[in-house]
Amino acid sequence: MKPLMNSLEEIVRYLHDHDNYVIVGHEGPDPDSLGSMLGLFFGLSKLGKGCRLISADPLPPYLSWSGLDQVEQLGAEFAPGESTVIVVDCEPQRTGSVSSGVLQAKSLINIDHHQRERGLGDLVYVEPAEAATSIIVYRILRLLGAPFDKDIATALYGGIVGDTGGFRHANTNSEVLSIAGELLDYGVDPSRTAREIFSMQPLGFLQLLGYALSNLHTAHDGKLVWLAISHADFQRFDVVPENTDHLVSYVRTLDSAEIAMVFREVSPGVTRLGLRANHVDVGSLARHFGGGGHKLASGATLRGSFHEIVAEVTDVAERYLATGEINGRDH
Repeated sequence: MKPLMNSLEEIVRYLHDHDNYVIVGHEGPDPDSLGSMLGLFFGLSKLGKGCRLISADPLPPYLSWSGLDQVEQLGAEFAPGESTVIVVDCEPQRTGSVSSGVLQAKSLINIDHHQRERGLGDLVYVEPAEAATSIIVYRILRLLGAPFDKDIATALYGGIVGDTGGFRHANTNSEVLSIAGELLDYGVDPSRTAREIFSMQPLGFLQLLGYALSNLHTAHDGKLVWLAISHADFQRFDVVPENTDHLVSYVRTLDSAEIAMVFREVSPGVTRLGLRANHVDVGSLARHFGGGGHKLASGATLRGSFHEIVAEVTDVAERYLATGEINGRDH
C-alpha cells in the first residue's frame, strides 16, 4: 500500500511543534524555489525557530531580495545534523550536490507543487493545482499565524510572479491574483520585481541569446522547436549556465510551437533539458527522461554526450508529436 500524502494541517502542526530547520530548494534555483525558501525562513524565524538556508548552486545574480545573503552554497559536504530538513519546490533527490545530506536527515519535510508521486519524506505535501510553491508557503505561514512583512511578501510575490510568467501562464486564476494583490499591500515593488526576474541580463547573456536564436531548430512543421547550447558556448560568452533556465521562454514564442525545448550543457557531460508547451503534456516527456514537472512546464537532467542527448530527445519528441506515444530508451 502506497503511503498517503500528508495534509497541509499536518505540515503546519509539525512546524509549530518543532525547532531547528534547514531549508533547501532545487538545483539551479529559480524565483519560486528561492521565494519559497525565503518565505519559510523569515516566517519560521519570526516564530522563534532556528533556520538555515542551503543551495547546491549559485543564486541568480539579478535578484536583490532580503535574505539571499543568508543562503549557504554547499555541496556533498552538507550534513543536516539534528535539524529537520525542509525541501521546497522539488523532490529531495533534485536538490543537487547536497542531496546525499538531505536524504540523511533524521526528519524530512517535502513541500511542492509539481505533478508527481508522493516521493520521499516523513511529511510530504504536493499540490499540483497550486500555481507556485510560494502560494503553498503563503498558506502555511497564514495557518501558523506568522506575522507578514515586506521581506516575506517580496519573496512570496516574486515566487508567484516567476512561476506564472508574470501572470501570463494558464496557472493564473482569480485566487492567485488575489493573493498577489494582498502581498503588494506590504510594500512590495511589483515593477522592480518584474524587472529583476524578466528584464535584467548582462551583455554576455544577450550575446549568447542572439547566437542561440540564430541557430534555432524546428521540426514537424514548426510544432517542435529547440535550442542547444553547449558548455563551450557558455564559456565563449562568459555566461553562467545555471542562470539561464528562462531561455526556454524565448523559444516558446514561435507561433507554430507546440513543444519548445532548450538543451543546456551546464558542465561537460551534464545537460539540463527545459520543456514548455501550450497544450501537449511535456511532463510525460520529461518523466521518460528521468525528470518531472507540470503538464505544460517540465524538465530533466541527462548525462552523456551532449550531441547524442540532443539527437535522442528531439527524435523522441518528434515521434511523440506525430503519434501521441513516447518511445525510446528509458533513463
